[in-house]
Amino acid sequence: MAMVFFLFILMLGLSWSQAAADTAVRRLVLAAGANNGGVDRDLLRYAVSDAENFVRVLEEMGGLDPADVLLLRDPDLADFEQGLHELSRRVTAANRRGDRLEVLLYYSGHADEEGLLLAGEHLDYSLLRRELGAATADVHIAVLDACASGAITRIKGGQRQQSFLVDESFDMRGYAFLTSSSADEAAQESDAVQASFFTHYLVSGMRGAADVTGDGRVTLNEAYQFAFAETLARTTGTMGGAQHPAYDIKMSGTGDVVMTDVRRHVAGLSFAEALEGRLYVRNGNRHLVAELYKPAGRAVELGLEPGHYTLHLETSRGGLRLAELVLAEGERAGLGTGDFRAIALERTVSRGSEERGITLGLSEDHHIEIETGEGYTLSMGLLTNTQDKAFRGAQFAWLVNQARERAGTQISGIGNLSLKAIKGWQVSGVVNWAMGPIQGSQVGVLNIAPQVRGWQLAGSTNIAGKIRGWQVSSAMNFADEVKGGQFGAINVAGKVKGWQFGMINVSGDIEDGLPVGLINYSRSGLFNLSAWRDEIGLNMLTLTSGSRSFYSSFTTGFKEDAGRRTWAMGVGFGLQKSWPWTFLSLDVNQYRISRDLDGDYSVHIDVNPPTVDLNWRQPSIDNFLTRIKIETGVVLDPHTSAWLTPFWSEGSLSLFGGVSANHLWADGNPRLVELDNGYDREWEDDLFVWPGFFFGLRYGR
Repeated sequence: MAMVFFLFILMLGLSWSQAAADTAVRRLVLAAGANNGGVDRDLLRYAVSDAENFVRVLEEMGGLDPADVLLLRDPDLADFEQGLHELSRRVTAANRRGDRLEVLLYYSGHADEEGLLLAGEHLDYSLLRRELGAATADVHIAVLDACASGAITRIKGGQRQQSFLVDESFDMRGYAFLTSSSADEAAQESDAVQASFFTHYLVSGMRGAADVTGDGRVTLNEAYQFAFAETLARTTGTMGGAQHPAYDIKMSGTGDVVMTDVRRHVAGLSFAEALEGRLYVRNGNRHLVAELYKPAGRAVELGLEPGHYTLHLETSRGGLRLAELVLAEGERAGLGTGDFRAIALERTVSRGSEERGITLGLSEDHHIEIETGEGYTLSMGLLTNTQDKAFRGAQFAWLVNQARERAGTQISGIGNLSLKAIKGWQVSGVVNWAMGPIQGSQVGVLNIAPQVRGWQLAGSTNIAGKIRGWQVSSAMNFADEVKGGQFGAINVAGKVKGWQFGMINVSGDIEDGLPVGLINYSRSGLFNLSAWRDEIGLNMLTLTSGSRSFYSSFTTGFKEDAGRRTWAMGVGFGLQKSWPWTFLSLDVNQYRISRDLDGDYSVHIDVNPPTVDLNWRQPSIDNFLTRIKIETGVVLDPHTSAWLTPFWSEGSLSLFGGVSANHLWADGNPRLVELDNGYDREWEDDLFVWPGFFFGLRYGR
């Protein structure tokens, strides 16, 4: 009986194993690299290439079909959300086939404690977790290489668990969130590795450096542990400080997720057990494709693409050794200690910086190019200058510069055009147009950019989507969002966190600042019409507009006196503090008081040629009234006259009144207005002062 039971269990196990073997494993990947985190953040250099490298190693060694990859380069929030929706659609379609499904999300870019930052817009971590969890799959993996990304591991609904067990079983299910930093740390990238530290070491580990068991497979746990140790060690001495990757793992089952299989590479490179030291593997383009510490006593194999490779080995004794080889497709080469030759260390200057050479030559487009050892370029064109590759430095042309990739400073006589991000200046005699974000400034007659972290200085017009800095022009400034200020004749912005100085200032919303101009309008600020009467009998109509606290006003009014009409026209500026049912304001106003006098006719006769001109003369006299008002009011009904709401959002009817201090200057003319009660005083010749009062009704906000 026991033998029958044993055979039954054995057959059941073999049947399950065969079913598992017949079930395909499919990976769906959404990878995004976002160099642009918005005007508040520095432009990154390697976020996009990080995402590309992560996808590449999975395609080469992780069984990932390129058709199952969604790769987003510098997406904004809408692009990323669309990517999530497309990923969900693909997951739904894949589930119909019954495959074992693994969903991977990779992000390299900016983030903060609340979520990812995509071109300045937030994607909350909680929303990201919900979107990823809504995709029905056996395994969900998210790798976030961003500042403060460890905050996602603190969100309710997930807690840190014991790391994966190392097993080749097939029934692991659950999720894993791997982050490059803790919740309060910065994630760092480096020109030395041309990547972020975490992704650089994660990819190096997935190529085989993390295979501590030597079974030819790199599990998620192995890759993470390798990236954690190397990132922490490498960043301990950086200006950004030590960087501690974090994780939130919740898995059930008896195995681990295998990320890559070193035996599935197109070409391979193995290192003998006796070899010891830190290895740097660079391809034919001098890009660092893998970095690891190779301990003695353990063989290590890396999966690589075919091509030429240069390897440097730093030994524990401080020596530097070099090896070079060419890997053919399908070749698996081995290197031992004897394959490396000793080389002299590069000489450094006394302060520790390396001596860097300068090269001078002609580009393919016959531009004169001066390049430094640090990778900075000065490209000088005769009339035009087009750069097809990303560069740091400066691009110069007498007429027009064009940069098709990431660019540095552009200087030209007529115009500059950049199709990607700029870290530097655009200076031209006419037009600067950037189709990617700018960290620097634009100087020209017309400046156009989607995002600017710096200045726009224009002889005519500045146009920006978002700007952190100032727009200064002689005519017009337009921006969707301003963190800084606008200075021009006409300033228009959707949202302002700062100042507007101009004749006309228009904003959708203004925070933590003021619009200062003749006409100030804010959709979320003050905009109202009031009818009121003062102590000298003037009937006034005032239009007020401005921010929530600062406003400008225009007033017209009249007074009938013994059949003669006296007119008042004025402008004012003031401050207001508002509460739900009342408000208090203080303002200063200047009025021109005018009255037309009785006119007469004049006759002018010319003899040659004989003409007669009959003219009507109607002289007028003016007084000038300066008035300081303290005003308070009470809201009568916040929903009065709803038909006016399109013109005054959240309009309300208010009753107001107050007191004033008045100063009238007659300017040598007869006095046009005076009090009936005799409380006014003549301060000097033609100068009169008195206290006053006023009351009226106001509609608007």
